[in-house]
Amino acid sequence: MMSLPEESDLVLVSGRTIQTDWIVGIAMMVVSASNAIAYYMILSTIYKDKELFRMVSYKFMFFLGIFDVCQCFPHFVTGIFTVNQSVFYPGLAKAMGVIATPCYVTFTLLTIFLSFNRFIQLSSPTLEMFFFGGKRWMVGFILNGARFQHSEFQIWIMIASFVWLLFVSALSSPWATIRYIPDWYSWDYDDKPPYSWLVQRIEMCIEIGGIFISAFFYLLIIHKLLKTKKQYLISKSYNAEIKVLIQATVITVYCTVLNVLWHNYTWMLPQHLWSYTALNFMWICNSAVHPIIFFIVNKAIRHKIGTKRSATGGGGAVSMFDHKRMEKGTHTAHTIVSPRF
Repeated sequence: MMSLPEESDLVLVSGRTIQTDWIVGIAMMVVSASNAIAYYMILSTIYKDKELFRMVSYKFMFFLGIFDVCQCFPHFVTGIFTVNQSVFYPGLAKAMGVIATPCYVTFTLLTIFLSFNRFIQLSSPTLEMFFFGGKRWMVGFILNGARFQHSEFQIWIMIASFVWLLFVSALSSPWATIRYIPDWYSWDYDDKPPYSWLVQRIEMCIEIGGIFISAFFYLLIIHKLLKTKKQYLISKSYNAEIKVLIQATVITVYCTVLNVLWHNYTWMLPQHLWSYTALNFMWICNSAVHPIIFFIVNKAIRHKIGTKRSATGGGGAVSMFDHKRMEKGTHTAHTIVSPRF
């Protein structure tokens, strides 16, 4: 995480007034609430659609979205902190950090799993079955005896949830703390607990390392798509391929800038109130980038939430890599997955 100045250096907080406290705080509440609403529309559509939810990639997208949208709540609460210039109770500020940071770390980890899943889906049906199919990698359970009764959840989700639990436990303990600082409109680790630095370092490695790992897989996907296009001339899927590249590129670039600057902002930004504010809003808006891009490029989702219908009245093409064994002497057919970083 970024390292904020000491309270004795508050002279650097040039431009902060009661008016800016209200403007920034209200903006944080409005943006975070808007993000949550947009995400709810996307996630509820995926959840209610049996055809979408049976796909491994969409299961990843759903759980990735759950961890992403959960961050909207602490961001909304910190808007209240900002308006009042008080966290009311130190334990409340600590609780917001316990919710926000583990969810973002898990979100980053799931992006790695998702990019790996998509690369495997495109590359090899055999590897796809080994890593994401069969009893070897699957764990089934019942949630409230209803919607998930017949669904199998990837062990990858359980690994991500375990990492989330580790960060929750660490930040809930008296040995590590991250909290929101209203004076600076941003977050920082508390250096008084003895292991805050260790949690911060692990978080930095996962977030910065994870984003580049995901970018690496997406580069392989791009190479594979272009190679497939050249070999088999699947012109029918060309537009879908472009959507893959656009979505992956936009989200990868955004997350790369956010993660690198968040942990190393002194490389490019001045140590100033509005630098911290801008980075904090980048974190808040991270929950907006994904549903917006996902909504734009995914025709099925647009149709299902009722904002745009196809000319034929159909439900839109569900995007997914689907390997099909064809007659001897023919190549593997693909439909294209619309990536959700």
